[in-house]
Amino acid sequence: MNYKKYLLSIAVSYAMAAQGFGAPSADEIKQIGTTLTEFGATIAGNSDGSIPAYDPAKALTKPPAGYKPINAAGGFPYIDPYANEKPLFSITSKNMAQYADKIDDGNKALLSRYPDYRIDVYPTHRSAPPLPKFAHDNTINNIAKPHTEGDNTGLADAHAQIAFPIPKTGYEAMWNFSTRFFRPYEVGNFATYLIDSAGEKTLVTDSNVHYEHEYWDGSKTSSEYSNRLVNANNAPASKSGSKDMRYSPLRLDIKADSAWSYSPGQRRVRLAPEFKYDTVAAQYGGLITFDEITGFDGKMDRFDFKLLGKKEMYVPYNTYRTVSAKVDELVKKGFANPDKVRWELHRVWVVEATLKPGQRHVNSKKVFYLDEDSWNMTIYNAYDGAGKLYRSQNFLPFVAYEGVPMIRSEGVLMYDHTKGAYGLASLPFDTRTGWYTSEPFSPNLLSPAAMAGAGIR
Repeated sequence: MNYKKYLLSIAVSYAMAAQGFGAPSADEIKQIGTTLTEFGATIAGNSDGSIPAYDPAKALTKPPAGYKPINAAGGFPYIDPYANEKPLFSITSKNMAQYADKIDDGNKALLSRYPDYRIDVYPTHRSAPPLPKFAHDNTINNIAKPHTEGDNTGLADAHAQIAFPIPKTGYEAMWNFSTRFFRPYEVGNFATYLIDSAGEKTLVTDSNVHYEHEYWDGSKTSSEYSNRLVNANNAPASKSGSKDMRYSPLRLDIKADSAWSYSPGQRRVRLAPEFKYDTVAAQYGGLITFDEITGFDGKMDRFDFKLLGKKEMYVPYNTYRTVSAKVDELVKKGFANPDKVRWELHRVWVVEATLKPGQRHVNSKKVFYLDEDSWNMTIYNAYDGAGKLYRSQNFLPFVAYEGVPMIRSEGVLMYDHTKGAYGLASLPFDTRTGWYTSEPFSPNLLSPAAMAGAGIR
């Protein structure tokens, strides 16, 4: 049975289960497997073939020959399956008007400001893997169950599934992003550099992180959190030994997200309620706020999130050469080296968030571009109180094809358009391992007490 027929056979069986406010209709459910994947991505290519049809047989689901990660469990260095391809064309300040409808404001600003900045567009590969079988079946079998609560700030009755393959609102689309597919337990080792307006680099942090994505634990039938993590800083010396821990509940309408920090100088753990909204995130060199981590993080209560639909956009994709580069290969004055960034034409969901009346935030508007094949963030733009472009982020999606394959997009190029500074964030420079799968953690690992016990320098 081929991919479309398999999806359709399951979807039809559950089509009549779609009831309740916001749930997809029976006719909409029948689209899964005929015109849509289980992610809600359009299976067909675009009219001129520059975006191909989605074919799971062409997705990256196995490591290429010769893949030898630093860590036995996986991670870096990855082999670029598309290393021999050449750009189809390049977009520069001279020809950007020709492609303006497919370029976001952040990259338009970089093209306008820096004559040497460019976007090298390569052939499009829809390399995102299908969901593992248990997650695929959960998505189809329980397609009518997930719903938002508390003015859309909480997600209920969803577990180990794409919550809203056929999203109706910007909130549903953002919940798909917040619960995008992850391996349930992972460890990461990466670094972030700040590049000032003169082109000088500074190491902001070298981190080890333990991630728990309970939402995607197939051994459980429900989940309280989309993500819990503990981050330990190794460098620079001023941060060595410090730790941060964060809990991200699904029911943010009834339970607040929580954060703690550990300082080796004080040798104590403190609750950090300020680690949210528009508090500046120091671990990213002050280039973003806490609710801009991974593009968006936290509670969706200060903005109205509007789903603008799907759009064809030039976005970073299959960025193996970027995430595997040495730091000095990426650093240029004003922007990351275009030679090392691969761009492709993909369909993305566009979500626009505008500040609610009476709410306060450094941003008046945010725009998110979410990959239709994975719900990962590809590009994020932020606007100040006057509506002027303030910051932008170019994410670096690639397929981690070992073990349970998945799209990763933790690596990000962060731009501050007022200061002319940028960041190379969450990248496995030099001999760092990047991210790799782990066995389930000890129940005590993600606790304030464990932070204090293991954090003394």
